[in-house]
Order: sequence, then structure tokens, then C-alpha cells
Amino acid sequence: MYNLHKLLWDIRKNPELARRFRTNPYPILDEYGLEGEAREAMLGLDFKKLHAIGANPYLIYFCALQLQVDREQYYAQIREEDN
Repeated sequence: MYNLHKLLWDIRKNPELARRFRTNPYPILDEYGLEGEAREAMLGLDFKKLHAIGANPYLIYFCALQLQVDREQYYAQIREEDN
């Protein structure tokens, strides 16, 4: 969980990392050692899954914003609404 939280935090604080993640997330996920459900969730920007596996909601939200996810889309996903 530490590696996931570290990635979420770093994306939130580092616009260049967020840009790189949007362009090609695989090397970044490898760099942070993310595997399994956390890797799948980050690849799919599945914020509901990130919540379900125990990631910090604050970090998820601000990471999503830095990744330029629309707030309405973020909240719809969390509430499991159709977009």
C-alpha cells in the first residue's frame, strides 16, 4: 500500500510525473513497483477500486484532479453512476 500511496502523492505534487503517467503509465507503475489490483486500478483510472483496496480517499481525489479527470466523472465513478 505504501508504494500506491507514494505514487498517488507524487502524481498530486508533480505535474511532470502526472503528464508522463497520462502519456505512458507502464514505466511509472514499474518504477513504483505496483502490481496486482493496484496496478490494474491505476491503469484503468478505476478510483472506486482504489477506494475498495484501501487507498487514501484524499490522495485518490487529488491524484485524479492532477491526471485531469473531470470532477463530475470522478464522483460518478465513486457513486457507481453511468456517465
